[in-house]
Amino acid sequence: MVYYIRFLKTPRFQQQKKSVFISALICITTDLGDDFLAENVDLTASWIQHPSHKVRYQTAVQWQAGSRQLSILLGPFSPNDVAGQTAVLKIRLPDVEKDVLGEHSTPLVISGCSAPFGPGREPAEQLIRRDLNIGDNVRPLRIWEETGNSIARHIWDAALANIIFLEQVITGTGKSMPVLNQLLNSGKSNLQVVELGAGCGIVGIALATMLANCEVLLTDLPEVSDIVTRNINEASPKSSAAIKFQTLDWDDPTPNLTQGPIDLILVSDCTYNADSLPALVSVLDRLVRGSPGAMVLVALKRRHESEAVFFDLMRRAGFASLQTKVSLPAQWEQVDQIEMHCYQQESGVKRA
Repeated sequence: MVYYIRFLKTPRFQQQKKSVFISALICITTDLGDDFLAENVDLTASWIQHPSHKVRYQTAVQWQAGSRQLSILLGPFSPNDVAGQTAVLKIRLPDVEKDVLGEHSTPLVISGCSAPFGPGREPAEQLIRRDLNIGDNVRPLRIWEETGNSIARHIWDAALANIIFLEQVITGTGKSMPVLNQLLNSGKSNLQVVELGAGCGIVGIALATMLANCEVLLTDLPEVSDIVTRNINEASPKSSAAIKFQTLDWDDPTPNLTQGPIDLILVSDCTYNADSLPALVSVLDRLVRGSPGAMVLVALKRRHESEAVFFDLMRRAGFASLQTKVSLPAQWEQVDQIEMHCYQQESGVKRA
């Protein structure tokens, strides 16, 4: 499983006697925050000037196996060095200048940048930014997520795998599914894409940065609207691609989400809560009834046996799938397998 640097205490300038330090408290944990990295890992902590992106100072720190947190302290600096300065703190692996998403390139530990801090902004907001490089994209995918306990506003492993898989399909460089290849490489204008349970919006936004002429609608509960809107505003979509957000509760009647038929529905790591699975399959069924040719791409990391209910419900709803897996790094040079399921609803199937 991939591990993520998170701020337990976001950075700030801290006065100690006649000197000033940059202080923060981090952990390296899983997407769910339920486990900590159990290896020794060297890290680089950098003070980056905002908004010039100039590196003002950096130092080496080490995460110790068995730790649950790590104090970061940069300095000392003279008060004149920091007077009027707005800063960003970046924590990364020392030998990884760029976090490149790929089956053989994704780092075990995903780097993170703080929100700006300085005069009038101390401490930094409870956010962390991931700068993720995808294929030949010139500009990295910049995604903000919360650094607290809200799993709804975090990046999940299956979202990373979904992006890797979509990039392979679009470029023809790796795993493929013929029906999905044909859809994404058809050159169709105004390809209609809907993401369910979008969270911070990383998958749908990534698709719009890789694929021109698509309209991506991110959907989730109202609690994610601030973070997903921030990420949409940071996005650099391809020409003629558009990204929007709309609130959607799976238990409510499903509104008309797009002007035309939906071509692709994205779902990433939405099967972990067994109680929500009937509502998820129900909304998928309603959307595909209105768009009979729609494909549903589900990325999931199995976390417990109850998730098997999802596959039973999808079969009863008349969905058939093609399957493959995407590998992500795990501890001790192991790999983690993320399942990819591409569903279409079979015509003429009587629903249970």
